Amino acid sequence: MFRLKKIIVYLFVACNLLGSRVECTENSRSVCLLQDPPNQCGEFCLSVLQPLLDHIVTHQEQWNTSEALRLNETQAKLDRIQTQLAAQTLSLEESAQKVPGDIKERLDRMEHLQTALQESLKKMPAELDARLMRMENQQKTIGDQLENQINLTKGQQDQLEALKNAVPINFEVRLAQIEEQQKLLQETLKKIPEDFEQKLQKLEQNQKDELTKLGAQQSANQVTLMEIYSKVFWPNFERIGSRLFYINHKDAFNWQSAVDFCRGMGGYIAAIKDQEELDAISERLDDKSYWLGINDMHSRNTYVSEASGREVEFLNWNAGEPNHGNDDENCVELIKSKMNDDPCQKNKHVICQTDKDV
Repeated sequence: MFRLKKIIVYLFVACNLLGSRVECTENSRSVCLLQDPPNQCGEFCLSVLQPLLDHIVTHQEQWNTSEALRLNETQAKLDRIQTQLAAQTLSLEESAQKVPGDIKERLDRMEHLQTALQESLKKMPAELDARLMRMENQQKTIGDQLENQINLTKGQQDQLEALKNAVPINFEVRLAQIEEQQKLLQETLKKIPEDFEQKLQKLEQNQKDELTKLGAQQSANQVTLMEIYSKVFWPNFERIGSRLFYINHKDAFNWQSAVDFCRGMGGYIAAIKDQEELDAISERLDDKSYWLGINDMHSRNTYVSEASGREVEFLNWNAGEPNHGNDDENCVELIKSKMNDDPCQKNKHVICQTDKDV
């Protein structure tokens, strides 16, 4: 509004200034001397001032619009403030409603605590008296223990004094004995000859030689004892290689009867452990066939020793063997240092051994 008033005043002054300079003649309307300005200058002034008035009207509309927007924003802010105040008022009212209940609960708890505290205070004198009595009893007990300890300490002190009186004499006697022993030891060391180490080495070598002789003699004795033992328990067996065997050249048995025959002699039907043992046995055989304690009765082509119950590690088959030509060829025979599978019911000679190692 203040701006509008200022603009109107400026327009009024400008109009007066323009009107005072206009001169009018009868022949020309561009220069006119005004005798009656209010009546003579209306159309001219309006034509001159029309753009300015339009401009003022336009700005007046913009100002009115701007003020309306400001009023709307202000009203919106006022509405928000009013809403917040209403919410805060409601929250305060709810809190005010809750306060009396909380205060009452707190007062009840305080009264309960005060009651408990008073009861505790009433009990304190009796508890203090009881504690004092216990403390007095403990102090009395500790005093008795200290007195007993003091008496024990006195007795120990007496013993220590007695030991102190006895120690110097015993100590001097022991020192004298030790010195005497040292002198004797030094004299003995002086008497030891310089070649003592050489003699010790000779003694050690002699002992080694004696131990070697004893070992050899023990081995020979063991062999002799084994021979005696074998002659006593297996008089018909002979040593072939490292083991004892019996070769029956006269009688013939089926395989199971051969097993029983060897057991009756105190041994087992034989199995061969290696080629060296086979060669040594073959030298004592003729052209006959002999049962060995080897079979695959429980699993085909898995040959087990009857004596040890283990699968045999050495087999010296003849060419094309084992062929299982018949279904019952489960037992092994030895012919001229070669092995062959044959039916167990056939009768053959037998080789026995004394041990179950193979």
